[in-house]
Amino acid sequence: MLLYIFIFVYLVGLSTIYTYFEEKKDEIKLLTIPTFIMFLVFDGFRNSSVGGDLNFYVNVFKENSLQIPELSNIFKSRFEIGYILLNNSVRYFSDNYTILLFSFAIITLSIWFYVFWNYSENIFISLIIYFSSLGMLLYSFSNIRQGLSISVGLLGFHFFTKEKYIRGLLCTLIAPLFHITGIICILFIVLRKIHLSLKVFVVVLLGLILTFPLLKNFSEFFVNIFPQYISYLESSWFLDSYKLAPIVLSIVYLILFVIGEIILKNSELTESEEYIRMLFFCYLIFTITTMQTSLLSRFAHYFSPFAALYVPMFLHKVTDKRIKWIIFYFIVIVYAVFLLVIVYYKVEWYNVVPYRSVIIDWLIGKEL
Repeated sequence: MLLYIFIFVYLVGLSTIYTYFEEKKDEIKLLTIPTFIMFLVFDGFRNSSVGGDLNFYVNVFKENSLQIPELSNIFKSRFEIGYILLNNSVRYFSDNYTILLFSFAIITLSIWFYVFWNYSENIFISLIIYFSSLGMLLYSFSNIRQGLSISVGLLGFHFFTKEKYIRGLLCTLIAPLFHITGIICILFIVLRKIHLSLKVFVVVLLGLILTFPLLKNFSEFFVNIFPQYISYLESSWFLDSYKLAPIVLSIVYLILFVIGEIILKNSELTESEEYIRMLFFCYLIFTITTMQTSLLSRFAHYFSPFAALYVPMFLHKVTDKRIKWIIFYFIVIVYAVFLLVIVYYKVEWYNVVPYRSVIIDWLIGKEL
């Protein structure tokens, strides 16, 4: 647990320096490079015990048992074609699972850091959110297929922002090949030119109210088509005694959305900022829907990166220094609580504690 706290404090320190010395932000931003290396070692060299489902993926990799399913069973297969091909490609070169995890870490972290570097007003606040929040980095330690899918979808966001629609559409088509829920990334292109106006807000709110009671029916319909995902309705931290989790998460992001909209209402936003604003609003809506059915949390995760872009975006627009620091400390406290829940209070959610590194195992001669 101490390693997680150390990384969090490190990121808070960098984000504080970045916020205080705004005139030197270009130089301070270069510290992203050693931070990326730290994340890569932390992610890519973790032991197979770090992540709830990771042992399962590692065993499948070692046994080299994945085969592309027949066309008639393609929607019933436990693993998507993209993941099978990537898993088998790595397995062709080595049966050491660290090669697999390190390969995945390079892909996912490179995309997240690239997007943060280009679109975040404070990359270190974005990294705090990425590191500490539910459904982001630590979530991908267990759910590596969906972690890959989310990253590919996020790259699609970048291409859509740059109006490179063919590349963006290609990413949108690739995302479901790693996890079927990646099909939701089609909304990235649908929402590209839609601004969050009062009219849009009212229509979405009314739609949410009308469809909210029907969301459980959607879950049943989805698992009827994809029965291999029925476990998503039964093994989620959104269920039973954890029912408070989606409520608290919805309240927190609603508060951040209200604060952001108050700040942004008199600000001139670029096209990319309007896009981020709209996608964060979608994340809020999807998070609210998870109070009805946990399955939708799987779709909500594709919009979680935009929380890490929206928060530093509105914080950057605050001109009053005192108010800016108050909001900054509020953000730090919120995500510190999130992290403590994951690594201390509810460790069974992600099973990332205790953290173990294969580097230490190698040094003491322990067999992997």
